Amino acid sequence: MKTTIMKYLIKLSLFVLVFGITSQMNGQNINRTVSKVTSAKGSLKEYKIPMTTGTLNIVDVNEVRVEGYSGTEVVFSTMVENSERNERAAGLKLVNSLGLEDNTGFGISVSKEGNTATARQLSDNCSCNEITIKVPKGVNISITHRTHDAEGILIQNVSSEVEISTTYHNVKLENVTGPMAIKTVHGSIDAKFSSLSQNGSVSLYSAHDFVDVTIPTNAKMNVSIEAPYGDVYSNAEINITKKSTAKNTNSCYSGSSIDGTLNGGGVEFSIKSAHDDVYLRQGGE
Repeated sequence: MKTTIMKYLIKLSLFVLVFGITSQMNGQNINRTVSKVTSAKGSLKEYKIPMTTGTLNIVDVNEVRVEGYSGTEVVFSTMVENSERNERAAGLKLVNSLGLEDNTGFGISVSKEGNTATARQLSDNCSCNEITIKVPKGVNISITHRTHDAEGILIQNVSSEVEISTTYHNVKLENVTGPMAIKTVHGSIDAKFSSLSQNGSVSLYSAHDFVDVTIPTNAKMNVSIEAPYGDVYSNAEINITKKSTAKNTNSCYSGSSIDGTLNGGGVEFSIKSAHDDVYLRQGGE
């Protein structure tokens, strides 16, 4: 009899525990989800917000990979290594002078107002590695980064609008379509287009490094290429409508400025490297 009662009490306790956890989860703000998978080396952490349209602003995140996918949530994830944990800060949240706090668990503050979401790194001493952000295909992406604490920006499989302004990042774009405006001061730009959207212009600019662009054979564009202190290399059949060189013909830097069309013309497509070379590849690597 005692055994039967004991089993009943154990089952009742388990039911109460599960019910309590479920109730807490149901009472959470449905606008976000936090999850964690732990291993011997560290923890894979995720943070999710529902979003299918609008703009995601990514501010001063040192190393970021953005991937487009067919989903209904923006998913932030990273691996937080055990060696990088600040044990003295256990139970506390990172905060900064803007009044923001780390609500993701890996040094990023994420907020959402209307159709605009903002992800901001709170400290240069982020306890994470690369931040991966999966973005639904209907969400536009805006990335800004101002400090020298930079690694790289990688954009993959994105067909929505992309805007990037950075000082030190190298920018790599794979399987993109545009529209987009990419500007980096000290970094390079390497862009591979799977197709070319005719819904808006494309601008790729680096002040001090190269710009390398690959486009499909059938891409229709009005192309403008500038390399004032570099050269232009291409295998594309550009119908040149305007060409010029540097004003000072005695300079060791001849420079190049080319305006023309591809496949009869189309969307405005600008490529510029102020102090390095430009590469325009058509139909493959």
